[in-house]
Amino acid sequence: MRSIKYIFAGIFFLLVCCSSAISQNQDDLPRELINAFKQGNSIGLSNFFGERIQLTIQDKEAIYSKSQAKQIMAKFFKEFPPTGFNKKHVGGKPEARYVIGSLTTAQGDFRVNFLLKNDTGKFVVHQLRIEKN
Repeated sequence: MRSIKYIFAGIFFLLVCCSSAISQNQDDLPRELINAFKQGNSIGLSNFFGERIQLTIQDKEAIYSKSQAKQIMAKFFKEFPPTGFNKKHVGGKPEARYVIGSLTTAQGDFRVNFLLKNDTGKFVVHQLRIEKN
């Protein structure tokens, strides 16, 4: 009877350890990516872009190359200089993660969604959507 209690306690311990490791992985985003949004740094942000990125800024949506998307983001940050960025929600699977956040600017707040996909061990931004709140 005692050995059954130990077995159940061991199984419970393993489940708790595994679930905390999974939740840590989902929230483990590159700080440089979040800082690039906070600082309005299009060059730092583009370091996380894939070769092609689906970019939606307000009502304009298209698929751009990495260099085109960097220029578009530089123009956006020039027009709307950020004063802050807050992660609202992070989720996904080990090979793909998404982030929902709020970008604060002097001209108002924007809802930001981006999807990151694992590309040979490094997460790259596959989709980026910025909409006025």
